[in-house]
Amino acid sequence: MKHSIRNQHITLSVNTRGAELQSLVRNCDGKELLWQGDPTYWEGQSPVLFPTIGNLNDATLRHQGRRYPMPKHGLARGMDFVLTQQDESSLTLSVSSNEDTLQHFPFPFRLNVKYELADRNLNVTFETENPSERELPFQLGAHPAFNLPDWDETNDIHGYLGFDLRHQLVSNGLKPGGLLWPEGSFPVPLDEHDTLALTNHTFDCDTLLDSSSHTHACILYNRYRERLLTLRFNSPVLALWAPHGGRAPFVCIEPWWGCCDRFDYEGEFSQRPWTNIVPAHETRTIGYSIEIEKMRKVNS
Repeated sequence: MKHSIRNQHITLSVNTRGAELQSLVRNCDGKELLWQGDPTYWEGQSPVLFPTIGNLNDATLRHQGRRYPMPKHGLARGMDFVLTQQDESSLTLSVSSNEDTLQHFPFPFRLNVKYELADRNLNVTFETENPSERELPFQLGAHPAFNLPDWDETNDIHGYLGFDLRHQLVSNGLKPGGLLWPEGSFPVPLDEHDTLALTNHTFDCDTLLDSSSHTHACILYNRYRERLLTLRFNSPVLALWAPHGGRAPFVCIEPWWGCCDRFDYEGEFSQRPWTNIVPAHETRTIGYSIEIEKMRKVNS
């Protein structure tokens, strides 16, 4: 089931399945900014990644000597959330652990996802509640995909990404299967404008994973270098991805509070790098925002 809210600048729709953002429309011209999920490229749009991100070694979560099967990107994206709050400017969807989730993730939890409109901003807040007497470890990520306007596969440049840093990103290397190499980091140089061109080969390495914690904003430009939107976040990892090496009409800009496993990791889930811990009967709140750029007036 879909639920929608709007203000003067933005209309958004969210599906209770996975609490996934389904539509993000700029009202001034009716432009859809969010990828609409064509399975020719990728059927997703903006899944919530919880309680794990990416792949685990052997697709297995390890806890106190037991092994639990865990699908890629966790459980939340396949769960049915419940609308627990809605008003003119916001809505909140919630889901809780159950007998099935405990077969994969042996920790009780409640996850609340709030979407709130404020002027030209969409603020997304994730609240992870721990209802139990023991610590709750988790990882959580956002995975929004944004359309590249006027995309044409024959063009050399589809758009650009800008950052609140200069010169280069540093990406962790991935081995086939989406697991981290232990010593596989490499620089991702930016151009003279401190931007990263989105081409048919930008993602030949699959995913760019910057875990330096040095960037907290990512700007999407079209191929004419006109600003479309800005993501702001305070996550330790930023993932950038598009399928087919980049030969696709969208790009994913993904703040991650967590990451996939090293290829050889066999330790406790709670000891994985970038794992968040919620003490008993407490709540951890994290989030990010999307600012929609104003349309420029063209003089006639």
